[in-house]
Amino acid sequence: MHIELAAATWRAVIRGGTACLAAVLLLPAAAAGPPAISAAAAAAIGDANAQWLPAMKRGDVAAIVAPYADDALFVTARGDTIRGRAAIAELYRQRLAAIAGVVAGDLVSDGRVAATPELVYEWGHAALVVAHKDGSHSRGGGPYLTVWQRDGAGHWRIIRNVVF
Repeated sequence: MHIELAAATWRAVIRGGTACLAAVLLLPAAAAGPPAISAAAAAAIGDANAQWLPAMKRGDVAAIVAPYADDALFVTARGDTIRGRAAIAELYRQRLAAIAGVVAGDLVSDGRVAATPELVYEWGHAALVVAHKDGSHSRGGGPYLTVWQRDGAGHWRIIRNVVF
């Protein structure tokens, strides 16, 4: 009985020591903050953002949804969740068909942080000026939060896009 108790005590000491060692080893990584965004991620995200407004002005749905992953989620400002690139494309087709066209706008990335080397959170704000079929114009837009993920082929894709 005393041998079993002694063995259990030593196992507890070893587990506790292992946990302490892990904490000590991980402390510098935690203090260093999140991983840096790779140059490839920054370039791909910047390029996709730069192409968004011209694609909107052209009404080019394929170009608008090109950065999205096949299984991406898009959450509208009303809280509707659109699942998948094909459904997101259909949303844009419907929205663009309801107006005469996009005449101006902007997309400003206010910040990005890497959660992991394969996952980047981006936030910012976007605005569009649209021409309506009756000749009037309106401005809309607001903040967004986008989650980018590097896929198996090394491409950066939007897996979550939430607009507010």
